[in-house]
Amino acid sequence: MYPAIAGQLIELTPVILPPIHSLVSAFALLLVYSAFCVFVWRHYRRQQTTSVIATSGSNGKVILLGYASQGGNALRIAQQTAAQLQQAGRRVELLPLNRLDAERLQQATLCLLVLSTYGEGEPPDNANRFIARNLRTLAPGQLAHVQLAILALGDASYTHFCGFAHSVYRELHQRGAQCLTDIIEVDRLDESALRHWQYYLGQLTGQTQFVDWSTPRYQDWILCGRQCANPGSLGAPAFHVRLQPSSEQVAVDTWQAGDIAEIGPCNTPGAITDFVQRLARTDIAPELLLTRDLRIDDDQVVLLQPLAINDVLAHLPELPHREYSIASVPAEGSLDLLVRQVRNAQQQLGLGSGWLTEYAPLKSSIRLRIRSNPHFHSPSIATPLILIGNGTGIAGLRSHLAARASAAVASENWLLFGERSLAHDAFFAADLLHWQQSGLLTQLHCVYSRDAIDAGPCYVQDLLPLHREQLRAWINRGAAIYVCGSLHGMAQGVDQALTQIFGAECLESLSENGRYRRDVY
Repeated sequence: MYPAIAGQLIELTPVILPPIHSLVSAFALLLVYSAFCVFVWRHYRRQQTTSVIATSGSNGKVILLGYASQGGNALRIAQQTAAQLQQAGRRVELLPLNRLDAERLQQATLCLLVLSTYGEGEPPDNANRFIARNLRTLAPGQLAHVQLAILALGDASYTHFCGFAHSVYRELHQRGAQCLTDIIEVDRLDESALRHWQYYLGQLTGQTQFVDWSTPRYQDWILCGRQCANPGSLGAPAFHVRLQPSSEQVAVDTWQAGDIAEIGPCNTPGAITDFVQRLARTDIAPELLLTRDLRIDDDQVVLLQPLAINDVLAHLPELPHREYSIASVPAEGSLDLLVRQVRNAQQQLGLGSGWLTEYAPLKSSIRLRIRSNPHFHSPSIATPLILIGNGTGIAGLRSHLAARASAAVASENWLLFGERSLAHDAFFAADLLHWQQSGLLTQLHCVYSRDAIDAGPCYVQDLLPLHREQLRAWINRGAAIYVCGSLHGMAQGVDQALTQIFGAECLESLSENGRYRRDVY
């Protein structure tokens, strides 16, 4: 039938409904698709949502913890970072970088960033608006109250390794933020670099009883020498510790100046016996714990008392590693450390310092792993070198001088060092005198805070303005500046003094070109 409408014939097509099972299938497919959309939306919201992690024992201001993550690694590491800070009783605001706006930055005093670089220096999607929309609304100097630390994830095979993290650092630094230490770069999730970040978090919070995210693969070294390097000092005792490989399987030439020794401390038999007694368990022999490097402390006693033996062992985490700057080079025949004793509120020796300086018997085995620290390796022998440090930080600086002495090539070297007292705290004094007399140490300037006269300099950072013209002359000749020592006080004071002498832009340029490097703790 062909009805006519306005003089036209229109063919009517009959409507045929699909079978009922086809409708059910289509409806089910629609439900699955809708569920998938909801999942994606909720995942996106989780990525964009701010979370505040706090504990009932939290202290101090909130730590701002931002992350830039494309594949999820930076987010995972940021979450692990937040958990360790939480364990230390700190309050944390964790959020993607795009949500870290100008208002939050201005309210912060401590900001930690975990930043991935995407491709050749590009930001991840959840950080692509941070610099343009958040940072650049702030004026220079507006973040002068903010202390900063950056963990950068990248792939060294790319030309702009960790390029986005360095871009963020430049923008923050131009607005006055003070980086507590140099950017910690992680090449393809290198576990040793991540352990260094974790160890740094412990130093930053004062809570060093953390659980390692990855345990170093230790080798056995022999404790062949130990001597107090500052007898009579008003400061805590510091020990010159010497180690040698336990066998020919351990290569003695596996480190260079600037590298780090990761130490695996152990519990003493006495500490284990006391712990077992406090557990009030007759079924646990101290020998069972002596064969395991597990963390034991009073906080665990109540939790462990009702558990079976195997569960007790399962609940005890492994002892965390400790890091020390290596003071020697392989040509000297031993791996040397300068370890200051640390005590807690109960006057108990710290885990690492107690093990190395008092508890481990001479000639006993020490678990040690050498961590390459390429960021702090020596520049070319032709580069004049300005070394600045305090306290046990002289260990890391001494290694550079020892490396240049071993090279037997003329070079310019200048050491500026600060400690408490000349009579008791002149670490490696014989070496420094010898290198000064031989001409290796071109200039040597030391300051001792307890010996300072009324108007004189007290700390190493106070020496720098007194030598500003010489420092400028050395930098103009291509010198590099290496800083090693205390994170709090010294490193910040040195950075501020150098900024006043050279200007923020010049110091930033020196840092980008590898001519201003810091290894602080």
